[in-house]
Amino acid sequence: MYRSIPEPEHLRLPKGEAIDMEKVIEFIEKQKWIFAKTYAHKAPHEYVVRGKVNGSDEEFMHVVDYIQENGITMYFWNHPNKYIMIGEHQYWVMRDGKDDPTTILNRCDLSQYKISVTWRGENGGGQDE
Repeated sequence: MYRSIPEPEHLRLPKGEAIDMEKVIEFIEKQKWIFAKTYAHKAPHEYVVRGKVNGSDEEFMHVVDYIQENGITMYFWNHPNKYIMIGEHQYWVMRDGKDDPTTILNRCDLSQYKISVTWRGENGGGQDE
């Protein structure tokens, strides 16, 4: 059974988070996003790579940390990840660890995806209820 995404009031940022969100938006707006050709037909999205962004590494990691700390957990092919939605895009991070130098910041156009939240049980067992 699919459940809808929580109403916007449930997604409001705690006090102090608005400043961080402004930094996130400022950073993502100045990037030159690369289309992920490998996933063009099954999961179209764009990305930027740490170390090759418009801005500092500190700014990049601020965005990464913001997503990891404030994102909504959703699943893509049974893989949990943290996501945030800004404007018409959804953003998420791919990395092996906090200090992974190959960290990738991804985004997809929400108009190309159907977002659903599936109940995975108390232990995240993967069975829909």
